[in-house]
Amino acid sequence: MLRTKALIIGGGPAGATAARFLAGSGAEAILVERDLSYVKPCGGGIPSTALEELGIPEEKVTKRKITKMRIVSPKGESVEVVMKGGHLCITERGEFDSHLREAAKDKGASILEAEFIRFNDIGKNIISTVRKKSTGEEITIKSDYVVAADGITSRTASGVKSPNCGSLYTISAYIKPTPSPSSPPTRGGEIALVPSPLMGEGDDACEFWFGSNHASNFYSWIFPSQGYSSIGTGSKDAKELSTFLDRFIKRRFGVPLKDFAPLNFSKKTRAFRIPLWEGNLFNIKNILFAGDVAGMVMPITYEGIYYAMKSGEFAARSIIEGKPDIYKKLWKSRFKTRFLLMSKIRNYLFKDDENIEKFVALHKRPEVQEIAMRLWLKKEAGSGSLISYLNFFRHFLKI
Repeated sequence: MLRTKALIIGGGPAGATAARFLAGSGAEAILVERDLSYVKPCGGGIPSTALEELGIPEEKVTKRKITKMRIVSPKGESVEVVMKGGHLCITERGEFDSHLREAAKDKGASILEAEFIRFNDIGKNIISTVRKKSTGEEITIKSDYVVAADGITSRTASGVKSPNCGSLYTISAYIKPTPSPSSPPTRGGEIALVPSPLMGEGDDACEFWFGSNHASNFYSWIFPSQGYSSIGTGSKDAKELSTFLDRFIKRRFGVPLKDFAPLNFSKKTRAFRIPLWEGNLFNIKNILFAGDVAGMVMPITYEGIYYAMKSGEFAARSIIEGKPDIYKKLWKSRFKTRFLLMSKIRNYLFKDDENIEKFVALHKRPEVQEIAMRLWLKKEAGSGSLISYLNFFRHFLKI
């Protein structure tokens, strides 16, 4: 039987960050990840300010720096927003997660490629069984705490009979860029086909396309990276994903999915579940839930990497202090107001395409862009920007 202060189950951003902070404080930590080669389907965008806040060297994890974003409404109205005070770092998720685990290892955490099987006992000490990937050997681990960071299909949550959170669904693929960059037109028809070559290597903008024809309670996207771009869309119904991706490609590039040659760069499209934030799962006694298993994904933007890492940090701080119940207080103090606000805006935004038109039009105003960037890019912790942002919506959108 192995013995440790904290067992971290899941080696993604939440788990690896928790392990790094725990080991950095001198606490014994074992991180268990079932597949160290796994690459999660993800656009990989992280604000540069978030990397700085969490002590992650930007130059070691960034494939592409993005300084602009384009938001396109259902009718084709386009807004280009220049990022000020920071930029978006595009990472490759396999390499990024590996870097986070290595950082935890450098601090003294042990890394074990194994699958969590069950909790044998949840009492003063927690007894867990894991199975090593290489040999199939089952190992028993005794710990004071567990950080459950094993994703939206969490086996740890099931092990304590905690229901998984709700979810949306995404489908994505990698595509080759074309030599000549081209921005989408500023205006188009109702769900019109918009023939346009793919972004080239010189283009440094992410694209967010809205419209219920090709995204449901979500958006369609293109994120440029190094030598390829990530393209995808989302839906509340998994059965719609392939149809929605086909419609988005037709709208953005003017050709159906089957004739879209750049998509051949990817062996296949990949579908994945995105958790919906509910804000009700933090810890059960000495088991703390972090990242996707706790639904810590920002409504509307569906940004999860930063919030996963912060949840891992807060969970670690709670364990270091020997007070697991303060995990919830730490998280709510920093993020509750922001998540509630974005939930309200999401509920308004996705009622119909007309509301999305108003949303995009509102972001043509420089003062709104400035506040949005402070919230999204700079991760400001105060309430001033949140209140200002909400007031713009109240007055302009009459909500």
